[in-house]
Amino acid sequence: MMDPDFPEELCLLIKDTIPTLDAAELLVLLAGDPARHWKIEEIIHELRPTEIAESEIRRCLALFLAHGLVAENQDGLFHYRPASVDLDATVGALAKVFNQRPVTLIRMIYSRKIQSFADAFRLKKD
Repeated sequence: MMDPDFPEELCLLIKDTIPTLDAAELLVLLAGDPARHWKIEEIIHELRPTEIAESEIRRCLALFLAHGLVAENQDGLFHYRPASVDLDATVGALAKVFNQRPVTLIRMIYSRKIQSFADAFRLKKD
């Protein structure tokens, strides 16, 4: 049975664009104030008490840029700018589950990593 809080579009966003819970938190932060243009230092400060390295934030922002979730201006400031209304709605669904169903979201994010780790130990038939 499909979970109505996790429609297919959200599951695909998580699979393709949200490698960690920190990445989800970063995207929810940016989407929460789409008019704001953020410096990296402001993002780090705003995410406290969560400690995310600047390199990790940059990696997530690059991933978000590649997937049409954020934009970067000529001053190196980032802001939430989804490529479509549907993508914006999917990020809204992410924000909802981030706030209301964090345990399920964590399981969704890390389940593929756990499966990849387990697959590394499969014995191959020769």
